Amino acid sequence: MLVDQGFSPAYDSSLNGSKSMPSREERKKLRNKRRSKGAHNINGKDNRGSADNVGSSFSPSMDTEDRYIALLNRNEDELLKFVAQVNKVYQDLLKRPAPFMTFVFCGMQSAGKSTIMERFLNSVLNIVQQGTGTRCPLDATCIHDTTCNTAVCELYGEELPEDERGDQLTVNDVFERITNHNKKLGDEDRFSTEPLYLNYRSANVQNMRFVDTPGIISNQSTGKDNREDIKSILRSEMRKPNTKLCVLLEPKEFATNPILDFCDDTLGGRKKWIDDATFLMTKFDKQLEDARTSTKANDFFDEFFLNKCRPHLVITPTLDREDLPPDKLFEERTKLIQKADVYENDKFEQWREGHERYCIENGGVEDPLHIDIETKIGFPSAKKVMREIMLKDTIERLPEVISSLRNDLDKYNAEYKNLEDKMKFNDPQNLRNVVTRMLFQVQDRILNYLDGDLELSLKFPDKLQTLDDELDEEEDSEWSTRSLNHHSEKEDHWRGRVSNLDEFPDEIYAASRFLGGKQYQRALEFFRVIMIDALPDPFQLRDKVANLTGFLSGGLQQENWERAMVEITRVCLKDVSHPGLNYVIKHIGSIFRRLFPIALQDVKQGERFSAEFKQIPAAVERFLQSEFDSVLWNLLKNASNEVHSSMEPMYSSIDPNLPTFHCKRLVNHQQKDLFVKKDQKFVSVDEDREKQFENSWLSSFKHRAVALINNDSNNSAKLFLKDENRKRATTKKSFLPDERAAMITKEETEMILQRSFEYIVGLMEFNLIVFRFQLNYHLFEGFKKAIKETLLTKVNDADWDELVRPDSTIGERLEIVEKQRQGLQKSLDMVLRMQRII
Repeated sequence: MLVDQGFSPAYDSSLNGSKSMPSREERKKLRNKRRSKGAHNINGKDNRGSADNVGSSFSPSMDTEDRYIALLNRNEDELLKFVAQVNKVYQDLLKRPAPFMTFVFCGMQSAGKSTIMERFLNSVLNIVQQGTGTRCPLDATCIHDTTCNTAVCELYGEELPEDERGDQLTVNDVFERITNHNKKLGDEDRFSTEPLYLNYRSANVQNMRFVDTPGIISNQSTGKDNREDIKSILRSEMRKPNTKLCVLLEPKEFATNPILDFCDDTLGGRKKWIDDATFLMTKFDKQLEDARTSTKANDFFDEFFLNKCRPHLVITPTLDREDLPPDKLFEERTKLIQKADVYENDKFEQWREGHERYCIENGGVEDPLHIDIETKIGFPSAKKVMREIMLKDTIERLPEVISSLRNDLDKYNAEYKNLEDKMKFNDPQNLRNVVTRMLFQVQDRILNYLDGDLELSLKFPDKLQTLDDELDEEEDSEWSTRSLNHHSEKEDHWRGRVSNLDEFPDEIYAASRFLGGKQYQRALEFFRVIMIDALPDPFQLRDKVANLTGFLSGGLQQENWERAMVEITRVCLKDVSHPGLNYVIKHIGSIFRRLFPIALQDVKQGERFSAEFKQIPAAVERFLQSEFDSVLWNLLKNASNEVHSSMEPMYSSIDPNLPTFHCKRLVNHQQKDLFVKKDQKFVSVDEDREKQFENSWLSSFKHRAVALINNDSNNSAKLFLKDENRKRATTKKSFLPDERAAMITKEETEMILQRSFEYIVGLMEFNLIVFRFQLNYHLFEGFKKAIKETLLTKVNDADWDELVRPDSTIGERLEIVEKQRQGLQKSLDMVLRMQRII
């Protein structure tokens, strides 16, 4: 029976019934409905178990590492060298905050922050002029080095010009460069959050890390208010991990110290910062007179103590005048720094002596100086406490930092290797060679898929498809609406027919998951199923037959029944076969199309050159996919042209001797009883013909067997074929009756339709055999040839200079990563060197 949607819309009224063609979404719903029935579902689960191999990188034994940390704990100088090296790597190369603890100085303008820093360094590094002299953070690491009788400095920073940086600088060099940098920022009327980094080695410094920040203007009514800029700098420094605040107080009452309110406002409230802060009260010589007795001194500090603020008391000598030339000012301040400890000690001794005198004069009723004041007198006390805090935190952080160094080195080594591979692909010719090598492997993979590949099924089980998966992918592809030829407009009739199937035959294994050659075979078998389902019913053309017989064909004054049969056969097969061929070609094309990205993914996993193939730029992969699609589409068009061309002769004429055509004898009136004498008796003519046919068939089979078995000579086979050809030419077959009415009758119409149906069935069977050979040659074998020759040729002939534009950023990044690797390796080499000493 002819199924709906089998013909073009021109025949809807007579052949297709009244049903309308389902839309794409409706077809998909029908397929999903079929899926939900479970008619061809395979029970069970897809076992895709796999074991993950977790690798681990080598690391030195913890015992050795612990001994190394213990050694650093005993040797502050080595510890700070390691800290300085690691901090530089993180700050200068990795552009990340230093991992070790540091103090951040914070104070009002002229509170003496730079002076405190210079006392840590025992050197003058920044001259404060009118306004705020320090306009960016100065991150300093002091390293005690007994081999450096003269200080050796290293200076660098993001905003410091390359020619201003150095690692063997004198104090004068550093002084000049820091001063010039701050002057430059002052000329630009701005502050910067980008710090300068200073590593300072000397035999006369104590190991310490700190950051000097710009001072805050105490009177907002004078000069430009830079508070917000300085707040940004302070917040930026305090956001860095492992930082501690060191607040420089002015020598006046707690409530009137503006730096406290500034820190509250900047850091989000006092509770968030005061417990972990260190306090220095600078210029305490201004408070000596008011605190001339121990009782007054204790009273002065009561409010500080109540607010968890226990400052160290510091006195630093000052110049009578600072309006001196820079060189002279540097010289005079250097002298002050050198005698600062002695000067401070004398001042505090005089203060204590004054307390004792007053106590004696007052009859000994004075309270002793509070212990938290007594133990925090002088800059050396502050330096000692801060150093202990810094060293304790550093030792505790060492294991974490060493582990981080190893992890970072592994990461940057991997990135360096990755960049090296990418650098190769900056050369168009080198990239073409790599791509060609990859395409050879992709080609081998695809050919293996077509032949049958177990490894693929195990590696990518999710890539295998059921028949429904294939049908969905074909329809969802943009190729489904792309025109192969003028038959493409009728392809949706086939998609509708496929969607309307209630279930698939078991023999095509529709629910099984295949990929490659097996998919192709199933597509051919499925095509046979649909072609058989689409077998047209010529009896629906009953009212058209008389019109097809014409008249006076070849000058004969009677109807031409053969013409009617030719027309029925042509129209039925043409409107079914050509759209069906287009559909199966696109179905197979969709199967072939996805093999390329699967093979591309395959060669990138677990193969000798997989790591290299992974580096091929995405743009090149898109180009390869585009070229593959172009080659495949051209193959589909060529195959469709060849198959359609071979199809047209099959219905343009009728061959009664078609091997698959078996017809019954038809007459247009009551059969006459005709007899013939045979072996001395009369037998029916029809009986005699059947007997003759049976004898001739048995004889033919016997001759064929003898000819094939006898291989002494090919003469027997030739004689057999000649005999077969003679018999085929002389054998009489009943086709259409010769006796016909002048005007065709209903009975005669039925004869024509019956014979047409028999012939269409035979021709369809014959065509399906021919189609298989055609598709195998033009599509399957053509695809193999195309990926072996055409694709490689097109890729090699491409303009690779135009396709690949060298990326200069890769080389730049390669240089940066190389420096990062070297810095990390140098830091770890220090660990290894110390381990050898242990």
